[in-house]
Amino acid sequence: MATSEILYSEPAQPALTATERAYNTVLDWIETRQIGAGSVLDERRLSAALNISRTPLRNALNRLLGEGYLVRLVNGTTIVREIGMGEVLELLYVRRILEPEAAALATGHIPTAALQKVRQDITDPELSEDGRIETWHAGDELHDLVCEYCSNRSLSAILKDARRRIRISNVERVPGRNAEANSEHLAIVDALLSGDPEQAREIMRKHLENIAEGYLAAFGVRSEHGG
Repeated sequence: MATSEILYSEPAQPALTATERAYNTVLDWIETRQIGAGSVLDERRLSAALNISRTPLRNALNRLLGEGYLVRLVNGTTIVREIGMGEVLELLYVRRILEPEAAALATGHIPTAALQKVRQDITDPELSEDGRIETWHAGDELHDLVCEYCSNRSLSAILKDARRRIRISNVERVPGRNAEANSEHLAIVDALLSGDPEQAREIMRKHLENIAEGYLAAFGVRSEHGG
């Protein structure tokens, strides 16, 4: 077993507290847009839905407030924060700096079977129609694998947070880029399978540059970071 794999192995985790469960569930609802941007969070309804008391729920909401997923208005109302195009471009800038390095670090460590599954999902002819959510999920799975196997938990956490915030935004997908994105994801899969970290780094960098350029072209905005 490689040293990096040993360093990255996770110890057995204790059972989650009520606060942790509430945090994870509400964040998942926000990420999957079951609770959309601008939605008001009603503590009574949330505590009933989660089957927990108000105290752990408030602790979870305060954590989400501190992390910038929620905002509290002057009247005390808590809502899901809207993430606009400017912030999306900033997050993409972070990914363009860090994720190519994560791809290089992950090269040779991601199980071949996992990469082959991503390839199969992307190339499934039944899912080839532009915009089908399953092909986007396959791409997300590929980026998840890069984060999981980059052997650096701090790097992984930063990238996961950036990707989550982009997903929460109302401008997550660039219209008409599905076929191009699929081709780029397949190239990343091939680079990771090749065992060449420099190739994986470069192809991931170009993929993220294309995403940023797609946003700029589709939405007519400019990046402050040369994107």
